[in-house]
Amino acid sequence: MTMLENLRSTPDARLSIARYRALVAHYDASCKYIVGARADAIDALTLADGGVVFDVACGTGATICALAGTGGPRGRVVGIEHSPDMAAVARDRIAAAELSDRVVLVESEVENAVLPFQANALLFCYTHDVLQSPAALQNIFRYAAPGARVAVVGSRLQPWWWAAPINFWVCMRGWRYLTTFRGLREPWKPLLAYCPDLRMVKTYHLGSSYLAVGHVSAA
Repeated sequence: MTMLENLRSTPDARLSIARYRALVAHYDASCKYIVGARADAIDALTLADGGVVFDVACGTGATICALAGTGGPRGRVVGIEHSPDMAAVARDRIAAAELSDRVVLVESEVENAVLPFQANALLFCYTHDVLQSPAALQNIFRYAAPGARVAVVGSRLQPWWWAAPINFWVCMRGWRYLTTFRGLREPWKPLLAYCPDLRMVKTYHLGSSYLAVGHVSAA
């Protein structure tokens, strides 16, 4: 597996599963630099008591426990993860935190996920491949309530004429965690079809990571 595989124009689910099988043992440790961005994204969702939040491509479930505490005792979290290896870690984490009554983990590609609730909020945390899959977005937003809050945090490229060194670092650091570089200049752009008011509100890591927030259109 090499970085050149990411020059494909669409995400590759099989390649992603293979990569995360290799990454899973050290995945949580490798995410130490994005802890603050994750926390800001969760805060931006401003969940009400009893709300339902989707943790899209939830990985090892690092954000699930935090999300479970934001919707009050009646709140629910639905985690969606296509990697069996990552989902296994998330399942253990949910059990260890005794959150099985508040969290539903759906092991499925987002494109085909069948979800048990309607979402009042959706978190996309470093989910570039999902953002670049029209079928994934179409499916997930079928389950989103009008006006649902959306927070998306992830990596991005900046204008190459001045940010080439930073962009090369982003690609070298992150290529294993996604399978296409397509859309990295404005990775949130496909969400505008569902959240017209989505706006970038904060950047991190010399501008190479971003947080965008918006709401699902009533239409």
